[in-house]
Amino acid sequence: MFMKIAKELLYPAPFYNFLSYLSESDVKGPILDCGSGGPYPKQELFVQLGFDAIGIECSEERLEMAQDYAKQHKLELSMQLGDMRTIPFESNYFGHVYSWNTIFHMNKKDIKKAIGEMIRVLKPGGLCFVNFTSVDSEFYGEGEEENPGECIQIEGDEKIMHTFFTDEESDGFFDNLEIEILYKEKRILHKKLEDRVMKDSYIDYIVQK
Repeated sequence: MFMKIAKELLYPAPFYNFLSYLSESDVKGPILDCGSGGPYPKQELFVQLGFDAIGIECSEERLEMAQDYAKQHKLELSMQLGDMRTIPFESNYFGHVYSWNTIFHMNKKDIKKAIGEMIRVLKPGGLCFVNFTSVDSEFYGEGEEENPGECIQIEGDEKIMHTFFTDEESDGFFDNLEIEILYKEKRILHKKLEDRVMKDSYIDYIVQK
């Protein structure tokens, strides 16, 4: 019983850090999850805590995965098809916005657009969480590099974009936006999978409009 409960309730540590910042915010309004699809939708955490959360997902297949998960667990998850480069909501609509392990599957030009859109739909004073992959990941440089840091890599039968950033470069994606960087953390993870240890590295941000 304990293992079943733990699997359903435990989430990556950065989510709890974001929640800590949310607990000190007075900004009202729903939370937007950019890239809400997949077999284990993180939107569940916010819904279980009583937040009004809305998700957008550009992949029909991943959207269906998340909807199936919601049905199996009897959850009310609000999500729809949508592209974070052109978020289908009016400006200043959301109290807070987040994107987890999603934005780096686009090229840098589109990432700039997506971050601009996330800030556009955010209310003044609202918080935004987003994470990037670092060049310190062992997967940096693998695959076909279309532009510096933009690598097309094979996952299963699919070709997927992975974009990598230096510590300073990622800061530049918030330039010319009316935001303040409240928190920045670089994480280096050594994970044992089967018979090898893999090294991943991410750069997390919490910014305020």
